[in-house]
Amino acid sequence: MEGWAPQRELGRDTAVIIPVYFTASVRDEMIRQLLWMTLADLPDLVPARQIWLVVDGDARSAGIARITLSQLAASGARGIQLLDNAENRGKFGVMRQGMRAVLAAQPQVRYLTVMDGDADHQPAALPQLLRSSRSMAEAYGHERVIAIGARSSRARPMGWVRGELEALLDGLTADALAYALAREGRAFDTTQCLPGRVPDLSSGYKVYLREMASLLFDGPEPSTGCLSPWDYWHYGPETVTIVEAVLAGGVFGEVLRPSWDSQPATSFGEFSVVRMYGALLGWAWERLGIPLEVAATHYDVRRAGMALATAPEGESLLRALRADALARLAGAGDAAVPLPRATLRFI
Repeated sequence: MEGWAPQRELGRDTAVIIPVYFTASVRDEMIRQLLWMTLADLPDLVPARQIWLVVDGDARSAGIARITLSQLAASGARGIQLLDNAENRGKFGVMRQGMRAVLAAQPQVRYLTVMDGDADHQPAALPQLLRSSRSMAEAYGHERVIAIGARSSRARPMGWVRGELEALLDGLTADALAYALAREGRAFDTTQCLPGRVPDLSSGYKVYLREMASLLFDGPEPSTGCLSPWDYWHYGPETVTIVEAVLAGGVFGEVLRPSWDSQPATSFGEFSVVRMYGALLGWAWERLGIPLEVAATHYDVRRAGMALATAPEGESLLRALRADALARLAGAGDAAVPLPRATLRFI
């Protein structure tokens, strides 16, 4: 096929940024194993000097990462970069730091990839993501492109409740983007996404072409809108980047990739679920100029089809999330948050 590039050629043009942070509950041996699973195969796909670990204020993990890099260097994979932050910046903050470092130090890089350090994002999926990025750039005639490593299931790796909430967040983000673009006479293009499902916008395994990475990560300090700076840099790496990318004329597509069947390590439990998802929804609605009544209707439509709402605890969670997100959108104004719409008693 014309335009087919071998992996060795794609790899020469690729950098990988890996945010590293583990909670105190994860044992040292588990961190070693997960970092090794993340890194061991990467130097066969990407030059070692183009692999960047960015530690997010986690001294214990930084020490384990240094040992892992020494082991890789002894086997011939020398030159992997390590950026060690003394203070916690949030995943979005260290993603931005890594992206800026690559853009400044490695001008030959065309594909800037973000992978988590917990072994959920397997290097084996990288070649297809790179080829899909290249194909989208050729199809659209520009490089404002993101390729998403989409999970076949949100629930299997993360648990049912978190999977339901991520699908809700991604669906409402897609609704808001479609509404905002339609007002500008533009269509929300999901041609390159997997059919029959909500796009996996919240997946952290993504490839950004260089032009897209420059627009998203190398510009002036962003306006955080209704989010506090802490919330923005901790909660925003996926939702914020997708929204800003689409507003900048970017496109994204999906490639199925493997994921853990129940992740062995996660920092999800450190966050308030209502605060995190409410903050992201409120930010997306505000950033895209969605009217309060429209946002409420979008939420109620999505919530009506959720199995989570059939459990009393799930219904309570969804009501609390709705109230939090819409209150953020309403802000200090006089507008009252619309009440949830009544649904039919029989289906």
